[in-house]
Amino acid sequence: MELKINKELTELLGETPMFRDLFEEERAEIAVRMELHQFDSGKEIFREGDPGGQLLVIFSGSVEVQKSRSHGIGKIVIARFERGGVLGEMSLVDGMPRSATVVAVKPTKVYVLTQDGLDEIIETNPHLAVKFMKGLAALLSVRLRNTSGWFADVF
Repeated sequence: MELKINKELTELLGETPMFRDLFEEERAEIAVRMELHQFDSGKEIFREGDPGGQLLVIFSGSVEVQKSRSHGIGKIVIARFERGGVLGEMSLVDGMPRSATVVAVKPTKVYVLTQDGLDEIIETNPHLAVKFMKGLAALLSVRLRNTSGWFADVF
């Protein structure tokens, strides 16, 4: 496959912890399978309960991750992400609906890797797929450790 390299995206992936251990050519192979999406300030990128199966990397702008309160009244901001932030990793792994709502706080550009794009990487470059999954597992591990720490502070 001939890659049409998006240097800006390839560089962004190199700045992002999940992709940092990949070689430039490997990041380019992932980047070629990602699509750019743009959102105005205040626009929902996705809503809690929406179908998942996409991983997003923030190229510019910033977002808030909002979670519905357990008693059903209102939402709480549980995280904020800017350039290099990765979202949607859980739904890419398990295919389950979105666990939170993500809203653009200011005009935001994100690159999206779909499940089909990941499947193509798995089929064409299993070695890269393993490295990608290791980065994804590390990201999930960090987030789980942080969540455990927050629970310890609450209880």
